[in-house]
Amino acid sequence: MLGLVLGLAAWSGLLLARSTPNAGTRPRAAAPAIAPAAAAGNRAASWVAAQVSHGVTVSCDPLMCSALRRHGFPAGNLVVTRAGAFSPTDSNLMVVMAGPQRALGRRLASGYAPVVLASFGTGTARIEIRAVAPNGPASYLRRFRADLAARKSFGTELLHNPAVQADQPARQQLSEGAVDSRLIATIGIMAALHQVHLVSFGDASPGASPGVPLRSVLLYGVTHGVTADTALLGSLRALLLSQHHSYRPAGIRIVRLATGQSALDLWFAAPGPLGLLNASQPLVKISSP
Repeated sequence: MLGLVLGLAAWSGLLLARSTPNAGTRPRAAAPAIAPAAAAGNRAASWVAAQVSHGVTVSCDPLMCSALRRHGFPAGNLVVTRAGAFSPTDSNLMVVMAGPQRALGRRLASGYAPVVLASFGTGTARIEIRAVAPNGPASYLRRFRADLAARKSFGTELLHNPAVQADQPARQQLSEGAVDSRLIATIGIMAALHQVHLVSFGDASPGASPGVPLRSVLLYGVTHGVTADTALLGSLRALLLSQHHSYRPAGIRIVRLATGQSALDLWFAAPGPLGLLNASQPLVKISSP
């Protein structure tokens, strides 16, 4: 009997030793669940602040709205999503968090926002930035598919322009309709004034739905078969910055390529417009740079 008691005491002591944290060790039980969600939220907020036009309105839950404010997105352009109080006309974009406590956001996304512009994280830590469809998802998806077809048609036509040269990846992206309509219009107007060479189109939208266009391009000018100098690039930059705000790049700078050539690096903010290439009005102003 005494041996049994001593054995139980020893077993209890072993369990206690295993379950009692070392005095110098901080408990970390919650870290694995919190860290991925926090990291995804930080990346999503940073992306929205840097890539989304500050003129659009974004719907988000209180936690994400707070993160967006901290990253510099205008507080006046944030709409807090609340049960029973959301209208599709409230915002242009919606930030949806995938955790089990975010059921409201998921319901709103399925009913109002069918296209993902970017996403971060996985599983319950996944966060999506979605385009809101004010007239319903079916109508939005029809316009989305029509816009993709127009981008493919106009992009292929642009490649037949003798004033447009393009490296093979850029050619493929244009012919597949992968390029933002604002970039297609911008390249067309530059090519009407100077020969241009397209180096590459960029993708700043991780985890986007198929068909979401590329919004940046790296290009340089060509004059009489020779790479143009920075003076011409400066003139083209001034031309682009003189456009109406809808067609003015969100960012444009002169950079130097690894080959030593100077080039323009320009990009447009999200979300891109639908149906732009079907518009009857001129897209950009034409004037000598």
